[in-house]
Parts: sequence; C-alpha cells; structure tokens
Amino acid sequence: MRARTIKQQFYLNSEEKKLLKEKSKKAGLNESEFIRSMIKGYKIKEQPTKEIREFTRDISGIANNINQIAKVVNTKRDVRDEDLEYLKNAVSKFILEFQKKVYSRN
Repeated sequence: MRARTIKQQFYLNSEEKKLLKEKSKKAGLNESEFIRSMIKGYKIKEQPTKEIREFTRDISGIANNINQIAKVVNTKRDVRDEDLEYLKNAVSKFILEFQKKVYSRN
C-alpha cells in the first residue's frame, strides 16, 4: 500500500518550475522528494560532481597507501626509499591534477 495517500497540487510559474527542476536535480532527488525534504526542514545539499567523486577516490587511495607504509614502518622500523618516492609522486600528481581542474574552471 502506498505510504502517501494525499495528493497535493499547486501552481508554479515558469521560473519557479525551472528552479525546482534544477535544484532537485543537483540534490539528486526527484521533484516530489525535494519538496517533501524542504517541508521537513532538511538541509538539502548538492550532490558532489563526478570530478569531486574522482578526487575523493584518488585521495582515499593515497591515504590507504600511506597507512600501509606506516604499518610496515611501525613493525619493521624501516621505510624503503621507493615507498617514499611513490608517495611523493602520487601526492604531487594529485595536487597538480586538482589545480588544473580547479583553475581551468575559472
């Protein structure tokens, strides 16, 4: 059985309809979900862009590698130069890519 049984109709002008469509899409919700969330007082945030999700995944991978190397260092009390060089290059590459993406937008 449907949880919502009350149908509510209302009118919008073309600008309001456009805003509703844009904002609900950015939030990753359909228009009904968006309106219900607004009524409940939820703070609706835009979904992260594909680029942000990719950067988050990349930085998570770098952090994972750092943790793995730290674990080895803590057990063996030694770190390989190759590991440090890998981390240095990975972080540098990430920062350069991030800067390219951010500054190319402006």
